[in-house]
Amino acid sequence: MNTLRILFLFFILLSLGSCRTDMDFDPVSHPLRFSADTVYLDPVFSETASSSYLVKIYNSSNKNIKIPQLSLGKGEQSYFNLLIEGVSGKRFTNVELLAKDSLYVFVHTLGKADPLNKDFIYSDQIQIQGHSQPQHIELVTLIKDAYFLHPGKVEKQVLHRVQLEDQTIIEGFYLGDPDVHAKNTLRLDNQKPYVVYGYAMIPENQTLYLEAGIQMYFHENSGIIGLKGSAIQAAGTLENPIVLSHDRLEEAYAYTAGQWSGVRMQNPRSSTLNHVVIENAKIGLYLENASHFTLRNIQLFNHSYTALEAVNSTIVGQNIVAANTQNATVVLRNGGNYLFQHCTFSNAGFRPDQTALRIENNTGNPFDRLLVQNSLLHSAIAQSFVLAVDYPVNIRFESTALKDTSKRNLSASVYDYSNQMLYSNTILLDTPALGTIDFQDPKKNQFYYSSLMAHLIDKGDHTIARDIPIDLSGKTRTNAPDLGAYQHIETTKE
Repeated sequence: MNTLRILFLFFILLSLGSCRTDMDFDPVSHPLRFSADTVYLDPVFSETASSSYLVKIYNSSNKNIKIPQLSLGKGEQSYFNLLIEGVSGKRFTNVELLAKDSLYVFVHTLGKADPLNKDFIYSDQIQIQGHSQPQHIELVTLIKDAYFLHPGKVEKQVLHRVQLEDQTIIEGFYLGDPDVHAKNTLRLDNQKPYVVYGYAMIPENQTLYLEAGIQMYFHENSGIIGLKGSAIQAAGTLENPIVLSHDRLEEAYAYTAGQWSGVRMQNPRSSTLNHVVIENAKIGLYLENASHFTLRNIQLFNHSYTALEAVNSTIVGQNIVAANTQNATVVLRNGGNYLFQHCTFSNAGFRPDQTALRIENNTGNPFDRLLVQNSLLHSAIAQSFVLAVDYPVNIRFESTALKDTSKRNLSASVYDYSNQMLYSNTILLDTPALGTIDFQDPKKNQFYYSSLMAHLIDKGDHTIARDIPIDLSGKTRTNAPDLGAYQHIETTKE
């Protein structure tokens, strides 16, 4: 019995001694390896925190080590911040790292822009002391200066509550209210980008003017709402388009839908948008009872519902590209007067509702006019458009490419493509080969097609094309108008 007790005590002591030896940490005496020698953080707006980025520090030796000091080169004044084992800071001492293990260091930035520059490169280092030769990891980011529009601090918010046509109650601030921000006017210039938190409302019977080159970035649950009788005059150019997007500047979010709410106009007055990009919203542009809304050279991409939805509105749309939505790309509902010329509507989704154009009427009022000319309607599913109307009065497609490989024309009269009142000189893409369009890069919103698409090239009506002589990219189309918003690009592919 005594022998067993002695053996038991021996093993306990042996195990304790072993644990104590394993947890000894020696000062670092060899070079450490890093997962990256330079960490490039995505651009951020001034005084806005970035996402966190991971860099790993590897101990490739067989010894547990202790790093005497790990810190940011610019110390407490640095715009970068580190997170190590749940602790946030700019300087760490005696950091322990087991043999053959790695240390996770998370980096983010919260910087201030240079008042003399719209954008500036900011850099620092993670410095590792202890080895005879100190080591470092470079940190680089771009900080963008901007005007921030929001309702104000909690104790001094300038908020207004409005009820939308669908009875939804929305809180937001009025554009043009100087109590929000000195630069919160109804005439926005392009000196700096604008970052918007909350719903920016165009007051009743007021007009928002957007200068060429303006960039507006919207936070989650933010957007523009035009109240009754309001209007937008957006005067972008080919060289300096107006961009309405989300405020996540990381590359990972470049094509992510639903990052902000979008632009919603209720009973607006006459408005014109030219060379405007609206991207990454829930609904890109929603128009209700709009009168005389002109859309020229418009790009609507990556929206979680629809790119353009219009209810009983009057719209002239020319050179519009709308694509990459999670429901129907363009939806026209409950009457109105629409003219779309040289437009490209596309949807790459495979759900039955992910069509390029949906036309529906849940009221007794027919459309005054719905005319689509010299356009391209493309989808991944069998049909690129849906007519959810009992009587397609005043609806007409002219010199337009329509995809339909479903054979639904055999059972539904609205898809009788021999009906010249509905379909005049249309190009029916009724086979998988014809319905496959070699867009340059749809995932990156590049909807040029190549010279291999002979069935789309020079198929536009020349008389119509003379009224829109320049395509969305600035090319002349009058001599040989292709279908859609772009003229084709040459290719050497076979």
